[in-house]
Amino acid sequence: MHFIEGLDVSLYRALNGLCGMSDTLDRIVYHLAGPTGVFFLGLFALNWFRQDGDQIRRRQVLILVVPAVALALVANRTISTLLPFRVRPMYALGANAPTYPWTFDLEHWSSFPSDNATYLFAITACLLVVSRRAGLAFGLFSAAVCLGRIYFGIHYPSDILAGVLLGLFTGYVLTRPTIAEGASRPLLVYEKQAPAYFYAVLFMALAEVAGGFPNTRHIGVAIVHLIRGYHGS
Repeated sequence: MHFIEGLDVSLYRALNGLCGMSDTLDRIVYHLAGPTGVFFLGLFALNWFRQDGDQIRRRQVLILVVPAVALALVANRTISTLLPFRVRPMYALGANAPTYPWTFDLEHWSSFPSDNATYLFAITACLLVVSRRAGLAFGLFSAAVCLGRIYFGIHYPSDILAGVLLGLFTGYVLTRPTIAEGASRPLLVYEKQAPAYFYAVLFMALAEVAGGFPNTRHIGVAIVHLIRGYHGS
């Protein structure tokens, strides 16, 4: 266990040690996650509307990206809540700062596991089922984004690894043929019956997935504050 912890810290320090050495590199890493939504939506549309191969199977899987990411994030938050709080490395060990002003208010959020990695690799798992090329492309992009979280001191490597495994596992389980066929059948029937309404709702749901459910999270936080009240402000 001590060896694993030492390796975790060593890998973190090695990657974070690059931060602040190059203004160009800092900005590339910082902005790398920016096109996540565009990239995801492009791959989704490409595989949804493709005519070759088993289009029905692809659509059965793709439509489950929304619940797969949602369930993966719920599982992530549950694990994070049940396990002992893990202080982020930027606060526990210190971190090299980038060459430009930046702020991350994450001190009160447990570091383990990484919700960013969980959400990205739940999407990756679903894309791998419908297209190996699309899945590998998004997986490589996601890995680069996740490394950026270590680079800035937001996560330990083990936080990222746990999130990756959780996301892949959730996406894999939910897209098994028997599960995907049963869960997607009423939605795909509705797509045939009322395509305009179906795609309007689908696009709204995909917009939430592309950003990691930002609006849903804000609503959830507001509900918690409504029940518990506001403290410390």
